[in-house]
Amino acid sequence: MGTYIKYLKKFEQPVKKRGLTITVTGLSGSGKSTIAEAIAKAFKLKTFNAGDLQRKFARQKKITLDQASKILPKEIDYQMDKAVLEKAIRGGYVLTGRLSAWTAGDWADCKVFVDCQKRIRIIRIARRDNLTIKEATKKVNQRDQADIKRYRKLYKINVNQRSIYDLFIKNNKPGREKIKKETVKKVKDYLNNLDTKLKKE
Repeated sequence: MGTYIKYLKKFEQPVKKRGLTITVTGLSGSGKSTIAEAIAKAFKLKTFNAGDLQRKFARQKKITLDQASKILPKEIDYQMDKAVLEKAIRGGYVLTGRLSAWTAGDWADCKVFVDCQKRIRIIRIARRDNLTIKEATKKVNQRDQADIKRYRKLYKINVNQRSIYDLFIKNNKPGREKIKKETVKKVKDYLNNLDTKLKKE
């Protein structure tokens, strides 16, 4: 068992997990929070969003979340990732965040990536934040690039690497309920197959 981020390995403690750990990752506007809530409900798990500390920081500074991402102290990144790791080890959680899969690592029973076309993410963010398409495009581009740079600097990892994920959910088409049901089924099938494989070993 272990995390994929070297810095966090010193915080790992061998304990008996009390339930499943599922991570949900995706770019801004991909719909990862909606997917995470559906999984949590289906498996009777708690949810934890790693970005809550960043949102709290933004509120305290009275700035936008995008502005906060540019000046976020590395200590807050460390706090977020330590909190995710602690819950991953404990189990009983769906962990949402850009780095949740990297942080939970092998402590996660299933690592989900919510995939979504960029133009659709832009439209969703424009509607959500009452922006023009041009403004939303700029926002998405800046956020995506900021995340790549920050995590490379902090942990020397490439967050665009997708080989660490177990499942990919395409969330391009409208119809939340259908996507939720398909996701839950895919996660159940993956866990059942994993359980069968482990019993054979």
